Amino acid sequence: MGLDVYVGPLTRYYVEGPADVVERIARHQEQPVGDGLEAEEVIRAAVVHWRQGLSRWLGDRLAGPLNWDESGPAPCFTDKPGWDGYGGTLLLAAHDEHPELPPPEVVSADWPDDPAYQAASAPGAGSRYRQLLTPELWLPCRFEFTVHTQDITGAEVELGSSVALLDQLELLSARYHLDGQPPEPSADGQSLSAAAGGGLAVLRRLAERSVSFRIPMKLDF
Repeated sequence: MGLDVYVGPLTRYYVEGPADVVERIARHQEQPVGDGLEAEEVIRAAVVHWRQGLSRWLGDRLAGPLNWDESGPAPCFTDKPGWDGYGGTLLLAAHDEHPELPPPEVVSADWPDDPAYQAASAPGAGSRYRQLLTPELWLPCRFEFTVHTQDITGAEVELGSSVALLDQLELLSARYHLDGQPPEPSADGQSLSAAAGGGLAVLRRLAERSVSFRIPMKLDF
């Protein structure tokens, strides 16, 4: 299964998902189903309910209540960093944190087992790239921490800030002198430099759109 990244309202993401998603979300968020309500209305109400609960739960850790654009006219974007591009970017960040560990020459399917990635993404590691290394969902609101919680469907998810993510992607790009243009791919197409350069370009572009249009960003696989 490939990896896409979605940037847009959560309402639209779930409306376009599996047919049973509306009932599952409504049930988990304790929202009414039926009474002539369209699926989009049900999910938008559920997103707002989830956002309010998240704001209350995080409380003083936030500068203010969470807020972003869930309106129908809000734009959405998708792109495909692929697992090689995403994994390569995370490995690049992890080895920047742990230069004492030798980086792999290529991005293999078992990249999550890489010692530098394991160390940088461990609970309490305090990585300068924490917004990149563990979250699957980013909200376009400024906060520096990541948090383990449930998404709108009740699934476990690591949540971060796309505003802070963009800062960290720009830092990684600057430290490796990447200007957003991926290096030329190697013969096998999976070298760390090529995969990370391509993945970083995609993630940075999408994080910029998340921040500019005030819409969430989500891994989709």
